[in-house]
Amino acid sequence: MAKYIANIIKDKLDSENIKYDYILYVPLHKKRERKRGFNQSKLIAKYLGCLTNIEVLNCIKRNKNTSRLFNLKNEERIKELKNAFTVNDTIGVCKNKNILLVDDIFTTGSTVNEISKILKGKEVNNVYVCTLLTKINSY
Repeated sequence: MAKYIANIIKDKLDSENIKYDYILYVPLHKKRERKRGFNQSKLIAKYLGCLTNIEVLNCIKRNKNTSRLFNLKNEERIKELKNAFTVNDTIGVCKNKNILLVDDIFTTGSTVNEISKILKGKEVNNVYVCTLLTKINSY
């Protein structure tokens, strides 16, 4: 499915005329990725990179094996994700660049917001977030 999803995202990005220098993706913790056998965001990013000929960087690390987020409310997600990620960009590759951040599903935005804050701290110009799905919450 990642190939099809990447094609859909590429078409949308093209229609919106979004320009970006690198593609990054939301990482899973190594234990979760090992158990699952793949990272869906990474696969989508990989195929999107092939379609666009834009490099996919593997520079975001999930340091904390967070609990499953889908059952948590927004405040709980923010607390759970605090200090969960680091960005390894010691040579400044992303500085003054536009980044496309790929995530599989957007629920509250807590994950991409946390990563975006870190990227902006690395002097990234703009962070564009793309997902295929948005979870609709009813409270």
